[in-house]
Amino acid sequence: MTSDFELQMGKNVECQALCTAEVGRKDVKWAHQLINEGYVAEWIVDNLPGATSFVTVDRSRKYYATGFKLGSRDPSPIDGKPHYYINNHFTIVIRWRSAPEGGKLIVGFEIYPKSIRAEDHVENGCPKQVHEHHDGLELYIPPNTSKLREMYPGSSYIPEDDGVDDGTTLKIPYTYSIYFKEDNSIDWSSRWDLYFSNQDDSSMTHWFAILNSLTISSVLGVAVYVIWGRTVQGDIKGRGDGAMDEAKLKARSAAKAKTLERKGDGLLDHGSDLERDADISSDDEGLEDVSGWKLLHGDVFRVPEYSGLLAPLVGSGMQLLFMTSGLLLLSCLGILNPSFRGGFVSVGMGLFVFAGLFSGYFSARLYKTFGGANWRKNTLIVCVPRPDIFFPL
Repeated sequence: MTSDFELQMGKNVECQALCTAEVGRKDVKWAHQLINEGYVAEWIVDNLPGATSFVTVDRSRKYYATGFKLGSRDPSPIDGKPHYYINNHFTIVIRWRSAPEGGKLIVGFEIYPKSIRAEDHVENGCPKQVHEHHDGLELYIPPNTSKLREMYPGSSYIPEDDGVDDGTTLKIPYTYSIYFKEDNSIDWSSRWDLYFSNQDDSSMTHWFAILNSLTISSVLGVAVYVIWGRTVQGDIKGRGDGAMDEAKLKARSAAKAKTLERKGDGLLDHGSDLERDADISSDDEGLEDVSGWKLLHGDVFRVPEYSGLLAPLVGSGMQLLFMTSGLLLLSCLGILNPSFRGGFVSVGMGLFVFAGLFSGYFSARLYKTFGGANWRKNTLIVCVPRPDIFFPL
């Protein structure tokens, strides 16, 4: 989207009137909300975002912050109520360096906003002595009745119902100044460095946070591994000697054979047979006692209850994994950089579509492993509802 600002390379403009906007009470209310929430405006020149310039406390380093604030909020010295001022004059500073064959390269784009009240503007629309101190233009529309003036002394009347508006407006004149400054100390390849230099101080904090997280994860992982290893060793020792178990099985088989031979001996031996059966059953219970990891032996290869939903979810996870890995790789190689505006989202969508191949393969493979027969249903779930849910993440 183009703007109404007129910039000609190398031509300074002391002051130029842009327009005069009329806003109502609802617009003033909305502007108050935007200023409270710290909204900023962003302009772009030669693919560089307009920046607010800052200097460190020791004045040893300069850095940029993308965008500029819409306005400011200052408390009243009398009653402490906030007063809102909108920035309506913009001093644009464009830094350039010389290029071969008499060309000029833009290496910096700075914006210095300022609030100037409407009464300080002259007939041509520009304020008198632009760079001198001026009182700010307050976002204030006085109440239109005496009752409201008593209820809202010294502040704007903003109705709670946005549909209520008495037609009263506030005129805001907008002006701008443009200055071109030669700066050969900044190379074209490093013109983005000032936008990221303010992150150098916090980068060490991020590294410490990462190391702290890795340390905690390692300690917890070692603790879980030790507990798991002791549990497995205890289960292995609790099983006993395999030869002893085999001998017990042989003894049980021999006892059963003798019992079958004595079935026809008569009623006198019936009581002794019952005792032998009781002994054999107790031995069986001891041998069939299952504990520890044996409890999971029947669940290892059991198909999950919702296998038809698990397979598409696994495929979705693989799709997101490949998309994220591709974005990280391209960013590390420098292909995706801030100068490629919109490239991150565009490339991300392209990788997401391409990674659908991996999603289909892994979901189909897992669905087949589960023994699924309705492959059309699996394909439909993978293709239709699942991307709509997971892509916004």
